[in-house]
Amino acid sequence: MFLQRKMDKLRDYQIQAIEKLRQCFFDGYKKLLLVSPTGSGKTVIASSMLRQAQASRKKTMFVAHRRELVMQCSKKLYEFGVEHGVIMANKSPNPFASVQVCSIQTFTARKDKFDFDKPEADLIILDEAHRSVSNSFQQLIKEYPDATVVGLTATPIRSDGQGLGHIYEQLVECASIQELIEQGYLVPTNIVAPTIPDLKGIKVIAGDYDKKVLDTRMNVPKLVGDIVKHWREYAQYRPTVVFCTSIKHSKYVANIFNDNGIPAGHVDGEMPEVERERQLQYLKDGKIMVLSNCMVLTEGWDCPKVSCVIIARPTKSYGLYLQMVGRSLRPYPNKKDTLIIDHAGCVYEHGFPEEVPEWKLTMSKVKAKSDRIVEPIEKQPFTCVKCHTVYKPSKEQKGCPNCSFIPTKKEEQMLIKEGRLVEVPKPKIVKPEIDKKDFYGQVLFYSRQRGYNDGWASYVFKEKFGHYPYTKKIPPKVTSDDVLSYIKHYNIKQAKRREQIKQDRYISLRK
Repeated sequence: MFLQRKMDKLRDYQIQAIEKLRQCFFDGYKKLLLVSPTGSGKTVIASSMLRQAQASRKKTMFVAHRRELVMQCSKKLYEFGVEHGVIMANKSPNPFASVQVCSIQTFTARKDKFDFDKPEADLIILDEAHRSVSNSFQQLIKEYPDATVVGLTATPIRSDGQGLGHIYEQLVECASIQELIEQGYLVPTNIVAPTIPDLKGIKVIAGDYDKKVLDTRMNVPKLVGDIVKHWREYAQYRPTVVFCTSIKHSKYVANIFNDNGIPAGHVDGEMPEVERERQLQYLKDGKIMVLSNCMVLTEGWDCPKVSCVIIARPTKSYGLYLQMVGRSLRPYPNKKDTLIIDHAGCVYEHGFPEEVPEWKLTMSKVKAKSDRIVEPIEKQPFTCVKCHTVYKPSKEQKGCPNCSFIPTKKEEQMLIKEGRLVEVPKPKIVKPEIDKKDFYGQVLFYSRQRGYNDGWASYVFKEKFGHYPYTKKIPPKVTSDDVLSYIKHYNIKQAKRREQIKQDRYISLRK
């Protein structure tokens, strides 16, 4: 058909994927879904198909929902030597080109205007095809009833876990994450789960947690402080991306990192594009170590340098989980693996990233409770008591693969039971007395987060040590559990004092 057999500069699995698509075309299918993991080169596959179609004098379109994805494809086509037009705001059109790279928003806004040169298309490639259920993509498909449609995605499921069989006729699967790791095209993952949020009582709306309630539950000083503390402990200054529940949450996380002397930035979908691009460039250039975001970097963004992902956004969506993890799987010089710091319990909700199921158009990740197959405890993920590494015990691997610690039954800290995390309390550990400067910095951090003046922190310091701090030129530091416990004790004590004063005044007035 319009796909030629000459395919240079492609990896073996990419060539095989295009061959499978060609066979589906020959079998008479018109709507195909290509599933390929994040980092496997879907844009390269698409560009190769567009180049070959152009050589066969076919009209084609590549359609994406974000500006970054449109420009990414345009750049790749230039590398392939393919002349093309770009249909997007603030871009000069080239209506005579046989290949058009198109923003779905721009196409939807212009398609009914009299001065719009609607492009012809024998082949339409839809990027991030799990979004093709939207009205805008459905309208585009209806505009071209005779065209062959190829959807590209790493996660062929909707947010509610349902498949895409109502849109596509055939599914073609590329190499798996595990296969690409074994071939050296992706790096392996190392997962630690030092904290698990309490998600009880949060409703599920449209297949995922209620965003407002989730934000309230996750955007608190204790949990945000844990993110910084555990990043220092485990990440060892790896370039990092943080996924948060909201814009407010993301900004808060970035601010706490900066307050602790760790250069950090924030991006969101509402900020100007210039500023967003500046922050992304800062991360690539090493000017910041941490980039926090809310639902901006889950799709179509690549920075191979990133070797750590912090998941601070719990999700029921298996697709979103894979998209977040996939941001850091690309190889980079001296990058041996990628570290996933899971503060959201996602690894217990969805499993390890390498254990992707066999994709089907009719699949559903959401199963009834009665249909669930509960794995034996020994086959379920465990969190190491000592280093918090998540692993699956086996006959060959009884202990932690990271630190070799072998837990006893009493020392098993975390296990899965019918899909829910059960936490076994840790034995109490007596910690040494805290340094005075360290204590004041932590109280100062708490004070500023609550909107108190710095004098309040000095009073708390005096209550503990019997004198005011000798210097106030101490930077704030994330409040630890021990200091939080003391502050709670201090607040209770002060409340009792105020109540006693009221009672004494009342008694004196009665007399």
